Amino acid sequence: MHGPLRLLIAASCIVFAARAADPASGRDVTSLLAFGAEMAAKGNWREAQYRWTLAAANEPDNPRVLNNLAVGAEAMGEPDKARDLYARALAAGERDARIEKNATRAQRFWESVRKNPDGRRPALPEPSSKETRSRRGEAVEVTVSLPLPPKLDVSSRSSLLVASFLVNDSELLDLNREIVRFLRTEFRKNSPLRVLDVTPAPAIPEQSLDDLAANAPFWRQLGREHGADLLVSGALRYTRSDASGFKDVDYVDDRTGQKIKQTRFVEQERFQFEVDVLFFAGGSGELLHRDRFRRDAVYGGLSNDPITAFYDLSATIAGDVLSVIAQRERPDVRYVFKG
Repeated sequence: MHGPLRLLIAASCIVFAARAADPASGRDVTSLLAFGAEMAAKGNWREAQYRWTLAAANEPDNPRVLNNLAVGAEAMGEPDKARDLYARALAAGERDARIEKNATRAQRFWESVRKNPDGRRPALPEPSSKETRSRRGEAVEVTVSLPLPPKLDVSSRSSLLVASFLVNDSELLDLNREIVRFLRTEFRKNSPLRVLDVTPAPAIPEQSLDDLAANAPFWRQLGREHGADLLVSGALRYTRSDASGFKDVDYVDDRTGQKIKQTRFVEQERFQFEVDVLFFAGGSGELLHRDRFRRDAVYGGLSNDPITAFYDLSATIAGDVLSVIAQRERPDVRYVFKG
């Protein structure tokens, strides 16, 4: 046998073996759905979408295939495409409660993300009154990490500056230094922008928060001075107060070993954290976004570390502040069909 012929036969055997080892290498819709669902459960959405796209080429109006493609589109950050696919899946035949639940959850989620939904998007059919009208096809629940777009489009910006904050007088700690340090750290770890290291943080005018928010000339000048495309500032109030008092507590009776309730005086402290965060355009000084967050926590005893409490409370707002300029993900549950 000539060399080239042997190579051709060997290559054909390799391809045949690879296809045989792949349970979804053919065009059988059931196999493609099953293999895609397995990939989706592992978080491999690109592979899952590839398999389901092959299935759709075979059965373009199959509601189970359309449902799976819709879930995959959501996972890959294409909510408009997912909405169209869910609408097609619901209109393709008998209703299935699992598809309806997917479509309803998706609609609620993405409309909560969009404050102004586009009225031209196709309306989803109303959910059926019955629990289900069709139970064709085995389905499994998968967790989908849905990408949340940032509140501000910063694709044309590259640098961010955290300026000083308006703070209340406090003997607990240097509030201005700590809030600037905290925000810089969070933005460096999680934002797409380069965080400028200007120390100490640039001072801001001593004026009311509303006047500060409207002071475009100041922010425009500060942006130009430091070459910042985006500026962050605001106001912070942080306090500690005595929260001691009588409360019902559980304790174990030494004689009987039983757990009982008793009203006792408990020493504790309350730390309150309230912050307004302002985002300004470095070029124009325009206020782009404004948020307010309030947190409080009660700690046992009267000698708690105010810095520890400050960072505990700050950590609870980190995701909300970052969501203004950075994409986040939120897990949700969807059904995908295995057959």
